[in-house]
Amino acid sequence: MLYRSKAKSSKELDDLRLKFEEIYKRHEVDIVGFWVNAEDENEVYYMSKYENEEHYKSTVEKLRKDEDYIRLGVELKNARTESESKRLIPKWIP
Repeated sequence: MLYRSKAKSSKELDDLRLKFEEIYKRHEVDIVGFWVNAEDENEVYYMSKYENEEHYKSTVEKLRKDEDYIRLGVELKNARTESESKRLIPKWIP
């Protein structure tokens, strides 16, 4: 999954990212990395990796039941001005 968020404040997104990272560790979400747009520090990207479709669905189900994740989701929604996500699948495997 590739996520893009644009926020009112890059500082606020950084603070939320640290909190989300703890939740992701708890649910064993494999975060590939975090990036910032070189021309706009308020626009950030991150990518998560899942073993397969079933792993993705079961992880999302667990996250949706996690009270900390729900609470932080509301904070993130209030901090963002734009967001989108893309489900990517491997085309070439090294």
